[in-house]
Amino acid sequence: MDYCIRKTEMTDNKEDDVTFASYEWENIKATTASQLPTCRNCHTATTFKHYMIIFGGKEGEGRKKFCNDIHILDLKRLNWTSQIKITGQIPDVRMGHSAQNYYDKIIYYGGWNGYTVLDDVIMMTPSEQMNIVCIDWQHIKSENTPPKRQFHTANICGDFMYIFGGGDGKMWLSDLYKFDLLKCLWTQVETTGQKPQGRLQHSSVIYDHKIYIFGGEPDRSHQLNDLYQLDIENNIWTRLQPKGSTPSPRVSASAVMMNNKIYLFGGYDGQQWRNDVFMYNITENQWEYIVINNQDNQSNFRGQTKENNNSQQQSSPPRPRCRHSAIAYKNTIVIFGGNDSEKSYNDVYMLKQQSIIKLADSTLKQDYSSILFSPILSDITFYIDNQEIYAHKIILASRCEYFKTLFLNEQFNLGDKLSITDTTINVFKAILQYIYTDEVFIDSHIVYDLLALADKYMLQRLKNMCEDHLIKNISLKNVIDVVNLADKFSAQELKANAMIFLLDNKQKILNTQDINMLSKEILIELLKFTK
Repeated sequence: MDYCIRKTEMTDNKEDDVTFASYEWENIKATTASQLPTCRNCHTATTFKHYMIIFGGKEGEGRKKFCNDIHILDLKRLNWTSQIKITGQIPDVRMGHSAQNYYDKIIYYGGWNGYTVLDDVIMMTPSEQMNIVCIDWQHIKSENTPPKRQFHTANICGDFMYIFGGGDGKMWLSDLYKFDLLKCLWTQVETTGQKPQGRLQHSSVIYDHKIYIFGGEPDRSHQLNDLYQLDIENNIWTRLQPKGSTPSPRVSASAVMMNNKIYLFGGYDGQQWRNDVFMYNITENQWEYIVINNQDNQSNFRGQTKENNNSQQQSSPPRPRCRHSAIAYKNTIVIFGGNDSEKSYNDVYMLKQQSIIKLADSTLKQDYSSILFSPILSDITFYIDNQEIYAHKIILASRCEYFKTLFLNEQFNLGDKLSITDTTINVFKAILQYIYTDEVFIDSHIVYDLLALADKYMLQRLKNMCEDHLIKNISLKNVIDVVNLADKFSAQELKANAMIFLLDNKQKILNTQDINMLSKEILIELLKFTK
């Protein structure tokens, strides 16, 4: 791992600069059942649940190709999703467009298709069905003439999308438009205050009804590093004068919001492609420069990064780049693609925020394990298979909503003894082991009953663990049982995987009597799934 150090001021005294280690880069070697995305830049990345959705851009080296394809990275499993179902009219190829999350949808606007600057607004509605990511495209018709834009920025607040700057193919613009996503109406917004000059390939984020604009280029030979704030409640621009270490002038850097702070990565400063990271603290109005290991002592020119070092480690920082994409996901910034003067990329990097200091190892699991099944301070005894099992109400209630409701029910005189009659002692012990330690060894002989009891006790994580065990062990012998089990207990992920296995092996299974064990409803689902 490459540990990062935050510096509040750039001084000659390095010891005074360092505050604490709190970040690290990790190169994600994402696996996939099909092909990886091609190398590309000028694309967009957005989030949907635990997925990162890549759309469009310009791919490859040499003769460039404009794209309108979709690639989806599962951020839980770290693999590129191969099961994608698309409905609706696929948008035209494009680069330099914008994409913003709008509730459970994604709004795309503008860009360049190689021939003209675009002005269309397109809405994507992503969903999940049977382990497949479904994409529905809908082209939104504007009620009035829309502006044409490329390399602009877009930010959504409520039901309005704000478009600032960019180019129309002729000029670098500084105007502000908003698009009413309910009325489908464009309005040019009149603003006051310290207005930014025209620019494109700048960066922006929105926070607390304020849009923050950083950098970009005002012409073909200059780059900017100014920071502006637009208060969209009164349409007033303010040029901010931050303290701290201001990033160098640059274009096509990525900016994301994470933990109420703006993180800036990469870009091009007119001479060098960058892979540095800055953080802007909105509350303090201060830039902070994040030093990544010894990266500061290395050149930011393409080809002179740690990748050329003989002692290269697997998780070296990203190579310097611009026109990449970045999203924030659970205290992590995810970087994809981009380019420098000669090369485009399709790699994935994560910048993770770590603990400020090294913590002593937790003993919580060992402490709770020491009283598992112990009569020490026990206040509840379970009777099962003519055996006694000691437990502690406060632990059960704090970890399991089922037991909490049971113990707090005044109409049920529980006392300190309870008989369990709907499972075996081994399964119930596994349940208690999970409740006390958050871990359990899942044996194939008890997994069906364990999943059923986890469903009854509303232990979703344990239920998911059982699903994962069954998915990894699906076979021709058990797939029918697994499908029926998943259907009975609404284990959707398990059911989807089992049905895919059924379809992949349908000829072998159709030749057996086992198929008769599937309900009519499941057989109908299978037929729909194949369409």
